[in-house]
Amino acid sequence: MNKTALTKTYTKDIQNSCLNSKKIVLSLATISFLASCTHATLTPEIKTYEETNRHAKARSGLQSRNSNNETINNLQTSTKTISGTGNTLVIESSGTITISNDGQQAVNFQPNSSTSTFLNKGTLIGGNNTASVQLGAANGNNGVSIETFNNQGIIGNGSSKFGVTVFLGGGSKDNPKSIINNFSNSGTIHSNTGESIYFGNAKISSFVNSGTIKSKQGAGVNISQGTSIENFNNTGTGIIEGKRMGVNVRSTINTFVNDGLIAATNDGIQINANVKTLINKGTIKGDAISIRSLGGTIETLTNEGIMDGKSAGIYMNRSLVKTLTNSGTINQNNSATWSAGIKLENGSIIENIINTGSIRSNAFGISVTGGKFGTLTIKDGGMVYGKYSAIGVGRSQTLGDLYIDGRSNNGTVSGIYSEEHGILLENNSRTQKIELKNGGIIKGNIDGIRLINSASLSGEMILSGEGSRVEGGRGVGILNRSGKIEGSIKVEDGATVTATSNRAIANSGSGSITGGITVSGKNTKLEGNIINTGNASIGSDIKIEDGAKVEGGLVNQDNGSISGSVQVSGGSSIDSITNEGNGAISGSITVDKDSKLDSITNTSTSSTGISGSITNNSDNKLEISNSGNIGGKIESTGSADMVISNSNGGTISGGISSSGSGSTSISNSQGSTINNGITVSGSAQVEISNQGSVGKDENGNTVTNNGSGSVGIKDWLVSTDKNTGKLNTVVIGGSRAFNVKVENITVDQSNVDLEELNDINNIISGVNQNNIGNIGTNGSGEISLSFDPITGKLTTDFNLNASISGATFRSLISTTSRRSTFIDNVMGNSMQSFALASSSKSQSIAMSEKGNLYADASDYIKSDLNNGSYGSNKEHSLFILPYTSSQNVELSLNEESKGHTKGTIIGYSTLKDSGIYGVYAGYEDTKMGSTYFDINNRTYYAGLKYFNTLFTTEKGQEVYIKAQGKAALIKNDLTEKIGNNEAKAEPNSYAYGVNTALGMNFISNKDIFSPEIGLAYEGGYTEAFSMKDTIGQATVKGGERTYANYLNLFSTKTSLTWFRDWLPNLKTSVELGAKFNINPKVEAEARFGNIKVSDEFDLPRVQKFVSTSFIVPVNEAFYFSLSYNGMFDKDGNTHTGFAQFNYLW
Repeated sequence: MNKTALTKTYTKDIQNSCLNSKKIVLSLATISFLASCTHATLTPEIKTYEETNRHAKARSGLQSRNSNNETINNLQTSTKTISGTGNTLVIESSGTITISNDGQQAVNFQPNSSTSTFLNKGTLIGGNNTASVQLGAANGNNGVSIETFNNQGIIGNGSSKFGVTVFLGGGSKDNPKSIINNFSNSGTIHSNTGESIYFGNAKISSFVNSGTIKSKQGAGVNISQGTSIENFNNTGTGIIEGKRMGVNVRSTINTFVNDGLIAATNDGIQINANVKTLINKGTIKGDAISIRSLGGTIETLTNEGIMDGKSAGIYMNRSLVKTLTNSGTINQNNSATWSAGIKLENGSIIENIINTGSIRSNAFGISVTGGKFGTLTIKDGGMVYGKYSAIGVGRSQTLGDLYIDGRSNNGTVSGIYSEEHGILLENNSRTQKIELKNGGIIKGNIDGIRLINSASLSGEMILSGEGSRVEGGRGVGILNRSGKIEGSIKVEDGATVTATSNRAIANSGSGSITGGITVSGKNTKLEGNIINTGNASIGSDIKIEDGAKVEGGLVNQDNGSISGSVQVSGGSSIDSITNEGNGAISGSITVDKDSKLDSITNTSTSSTGISGSITNNSDNKLEISNSGNIGGKIESTGSADMVISNSNGGTISGGISSSGSGSTSISNSQGSTINNGITVSGSAQVEISNQGSVGKDENGNTVTNNGSGSVGIKDWLVSTDKNTGKLNTVVIGGSRAFNVKVENITVDQSNVDLEELNDINNIISGVNQNNIGNIGTNGSGEISLSFDPITGKLTTDFNLNASISGATFRSLISTTSRRSTFIDNVMGNSMQSFALASSSKSQSIAMSEKGNLYADASDYIKSDLNNGSYGSNKEHSLFILPYTSSQNVELSLNEESKGHTKGTIIGYSTLKDSGIYGVYAGYEDTKMGSTYFDINNRTYYAGLKYFNTLFTTEKGQEVYIKAQGKAALIKNDLTEKIGNNEAKAEPNSYAYGVNTALGMNFISNKDIFSPEIGLAYEGGYTEAFSMKDTIGQATVKGGERTYANYLNLFSTKTSLTWFRDWLPNLKTSVELGAKFNINPKVEAEARFGNIKVSDEFDLPRVQKFVSTSFIVPVNEAFYFSLSYNGMFDKDGNTHTGFAQFNYLW
């Protein structure tokens, strides 16, 4: 604050000595001055004594007497002025000085005066615009000297603007500052708009307040520039209250101790200067901030009491605290999101924080948004709580070392707690070390520890000791999201990292952990997964050791990389290791004796995958699932069982070795690879299932058995060289090769040279042939192998019924039969619509065509008997019908394949005297699929249909005849599938046929029963075709060709239809029947390589069918029906449902 000399009214004592008994007359001259000044401020919030006087005019009438020692015990109304030296002033409890003049003080100590004792037990009340007690003058001249300033009474009653003001002296040799050795208050010092106590350019040895210092509008105590206080003590009964500030420190204090209460509407204490030691044992309270430091320096700040601020407990701006020790309580309790218990801004520094007490905030417990912390130690039951984070380090700020020691003598565990993040290191922030030990807690309901966006930890993160816990909630226990941990994360000696989300440690984004992760020690646990995801990297080993547990897995995913190895040792355990996405683990995976790893899953698409070996030395079962790349070998050396599954194109480059005593199960799926063979040298039982590729070891063996256990090949697919067609022979070697048993061996017939199938040693060698079980191929069964271990002879057979030829014929016949029955139903519905015509012939027709009648049957009968007419004559019927059909057909032998058909049919019928004639045409798409075949085709079909009544019996039964001719063009799209290989062909088929049937209608009231028998011929021709490889090589070497095929089938049919006339606008019909194939055998010829094959196979002898219809006559021109048609035989079934509209005219 800039100070300007303020001209004050003063009196000059004129003293005359009297050496005799003559009366001495004291003459007092009073001179008035007009003072003017410029305006200055202490802070934007505080108006000081000087500022007030610089804006006002004052007159002062002072009266002085030549008296060095004076006691006042009565009421006075004029200023008591102290000047000269050697003064003593005592105001007794009965003494009162009350000033009514606004600008005059109750007591005024003049510049250059010295007083040994000032004791007030009474009441001193100055004017409304000045202080009650003033020391010195505001003009910068010499100060005053007081040995003891002791207030036990009342100074000010809230009406005086200031309580006590000590004005600035010059501070030089010629103009010394004011000096007070002992300033004590056990009474009340009360001001109105200004400070209760103002120290300006003064030197105070001891300040002790045990009473009340209170300002209505200003500061309780304002220690202005140039002042120094050796010891400032607010005792247990002391109260210092202000509106703006309780205590405003703008000059040096050596020791500041508060045992009482310091409070203000804004800041309890504001510091703009140096305080060597500040100790709070009482309460410091600010409705804004309890202690605010603006450019101040505090060497030692100790809180043993309560610091309570709504916006902050301790707030620092451009300030320094060398050591902050809190064993009391620091509270922040409003809802502002920027607030904190302790907050640093604008380059502020706290070199050392020791918290053994409580720091609580509704926002951030300890926060640095501009500056840095040196060392932060939480111990002896210390606690930090923040709603958003307990410890928050803002963008580009610094936290040095953080130590949390849970050990405590009072049973309270040290820890930090948050509704969101326990420790939050934001963008580009820095910290050196985080250590949690001896049962300490770090807890956040989202994350326990959170580093984000280039936040860095340059040293170690060490979590140790029984009961020590880092707890996350829905987030992560320890989250490093695009941060940088240059050291390692160590969880040891009984510590726990946990999260309710089951994510214990997550390294994500571009995060890096250079020093790796170590989890060690008995009772040490990670309750959840270790996750390395995004583009994150772990630059060293991950170790689970010395009895530690990871109750979750290690998950490396996306583009995550782990440069070191993964080691599970010393009786430790981890549930699983998963490497997926494009993740890479550059080192090996080792599980030592007595340790446990349940499973390893590698589905990574990275070329690295797991580049090291996987070794299981433990006694606990290990399951390994790989669909990526494992660069080393998989080895089992312990007594544990091991299950290895290599699938979906996975590669195990180093082979598999089983040298322990535990059982090993190996499954290598289609498209997957195991290089360098499989070696067995222990006492284990080994079971192998291979549908992929297994390479040979350095001795040329596919499987080497040197062990004393048993080795069984449950199933093995022998692959074929794609260039030569030669088989990749399974070579069994080792000292106990004879002990290997082969349950099933399958030859991959893709591009196989059929000559290879003449010798068993081309398929498997080195094994006792008596130990060979079944031998087959991986096709649909068209090529079959049989082996006689006695003679060693291997024979090859061909079965066209199981080939693409058989599948094509079964599909063709199934769809043709389904279509014939469907067309019968649809055309019958169209032709029977003439039932509403006048002739009895048309009525008879209507009753015969599957009973799907559109008129009332009783009306028919009456009309027929009376030769009446039901309605207008109709001669033409037309319909267009889209339809969908679902069907199950046996394409591959013993495999029922599901498919569907979509089509559209258009039909026309006309009524003539000679009968009803119908014509139709349509097309349909059919798609059928199975394991080995896909049969897709598009059919274009057309046909003619005829109906007529032959005669009517005496009892009214009608005998009718039906006939139909049809033809179809079928464009086939055939696919043969062998493993991952495919071959295709697109031959045309042609279908044609005729059928006729006789039937009779039996009429009973509203029911009509119509039995029917028929005879049919169906012919077909399919062009010769060769299968062309489209994906890989599905055909045998030399190709596969099916020759042209002719189909000539005769069949009979019998059926019974029941028609029911329920209401004039509701009719139903149900037809049950069966079709009997007279000659169900079909002959076929084909070629495999250079081998021609002919065969015949059986079609279903019996086909059963059912048709149902619900008929609704809309009017004379439109008729609507809902129909279902189903067909069933031993090779499958077909279901067709459709809705049909007929238009008549």
